[in-house]
Amino acid sequence: MHDWLLIRRLVQTGSVLDGGREQDNTPIDGNDMTGKESGVRFRYGALARACIMLVVPSLLLAAGCTSRGSSTGDERPLVVTTTTMLEDLVGIVGGDDIRVAGLMPVGADPHTYQPVPSDARTVSSSALVIMNGLHLEGWIERLVRTAGGERPVVAVGEGGTVIEDEDAPGGVDPHIWFDVGRWIIATDEVERALRSLLAEDEEAVLRIERRAAEYRETLRSLDTWVRERVASIDASRRVLVTSHDAFGYFGMAYGVQVEAVQGISTEQEASQRDLVRVIDLVRARALPAVFAETSVNPGLIGQVARETGASLAGPLYSDSLGEPGGAAGTYVGMVEENVRMIVEGLGGTFVPFEAPAP
Repeated sequence: MHDWLLIRRLVQTGSVLDGGREQDNTPIDGNDMTGKESGVRFRYGALARACIMLVVPSLLLAAGCTSRGSSTGDERPLVVTTTTMLEDLVGIVGGDDIRVAGLMPVGADPHTYQPVPSDARTVSSSALVIMNGLHLEGWIERLVRTAGGERPVVAVGEGGTVIEDEDAPGGVDPHIWFDVGRWIIATDEVERALRSLLAEDEEAVLRIERRAAEYRETLRSLDTWVRERVASIDASRRVLVTSHDAFGYFGMAYGVQVEAVQGISTEQEASQRDLVRVIDLVRARALPAVFAETSVNPGLIGQVARETGASLAGPLYSDSLGEPGGAAGTYVGMVEENVRMIVEGLGGTFVPFEAPAP
């Protein structure tokens, strides 16, 4: 009886997200949201999570499962993405041949994000789901993998070498997008998925191939540019100290030592030992700056800055793009903004990125 009442509550409050960002922000368990002004949805109690896990399959059945079209008459297939980075990538490669719906709003933390009713409705209406994988999305992975119907689910982060960390969820670092070379691999995965989705439309497939090729060329140029800007930082100062350990792939790809107060997932608690270790490192290396992040509370990294006299730079964009239309509103723009802040904070020379002509 209680499950049915909750299912009815979810269906009544849900709203279909059709390629945009307007959503019902009522948490699935009906509790009020508290926390950051950024609009990030937080975790709720264990009992609420347990109830959600029980009713999601029933909710998806109640929502109806269709793979193409919409109530607006738009017959283009709907592709659902999890992170804002993937929403940007899929939109670029898919262009006008698809509709794209991103589940997470700008500023959301994918480690702790909790779906709202409209997310379930959106997934149930999709033809394809593209996610990062590597345990980034938390239990939202269960939502996209157990929705009714036969839509494919593509995880772009599962190809290539991964950074292992026994303390991280699943034992791996999911933040692949900070290595532009890995984002080229993600582009390949998205292209294959969209070509398969639109295989019956030869002209659409050709357009997808063209857009993907052009974007890969931009990413190759961006990768080279990042290497050049990082090389302008004195070798003794190529140490990136951040709030949480999101930049491991950046460090591995571009020769930067990365240290963080908090672990790979923002759900991991930082210990006093972690804090002291980072403070000692900043002092020993005489680092001019440490870096806050947009999706993480700056309290601990701010303490590092106060204790060491280093500047508090940033905030870096770690788990989300910036606002649409802003400098970091696209993946390329986010990378450029992060590199600008890092290079300027650590004493290197910043030169704006120039994308190759189409």
